[in-house]
Amino acid sequence: MVGWLRQFFGTTDADRDGEHRAALVGAVVGLDIPVAVTAHQRWKQALQAHLDGVSGGALEIDVVCRDDRCDLGQWIHGSARARLGTFPGFTALMAHHRMFHHVAANVLTLDHAGKKGDARRMLADQFEIYSERVLEDLAQLQRLVVPAVATEPQR
Repeated sequence: MVGWLRQFFGTTDADRDGEHRAALVGAVVGLDIPVAVTAHQRWKQALQAHLDGVSGGALEIDVVCRDDRCDLGQWIHGSARARLGTFPGFTALMAHHRMFHHVAANVLTLDHAGKKGDARRMLADQFEIYSERVLEDLAQLQRLVVPAVATEPQR
C-alpha cells in the first residue's frame, strides 16, 4: 500500500504519507470510481456497436475526442487537477485518459473515412492499451483511497 502511495505522489518521504493520503481522499470526493470504471468499459462496447452498425445512438467525433466531457474527465480537469495536478500518478491518469478519448475519436474517424478494418484494428490495439491504462490508474486510486476512508475517524 505504501509503495503505491509513494509511487502515486512520486516521493519516498514516509513522514508525508498521511498528508498525501488525506489530500488524495479529499480530491476523490465527487468521483465514484466504480461508476467511472464501468463507464469507461462501456466505451469499447459502444465503439464496437458503432463499427458493427448496431449502435443505438450516434457517436460524434468532436464530442468523443474531448477528455473533459465525461464524469471522469470533469473530475480530472476540475477539483482533482487543483489538488493533485503535479503528482506523477495523477498526471499519468490525465495523460492516459486524454489518449483514451483521442484514440476513440480516431477509431470513429477511420470508420467515417471508410477504413473499417483499420478502425477495428485500432480499437483492438491502441484503444485497448489506453483503456487498460485508465482502468489500472482508477484501480490504483481505489486501492489508495478505500483503506484511508475506512480508517478515518467518524465524526
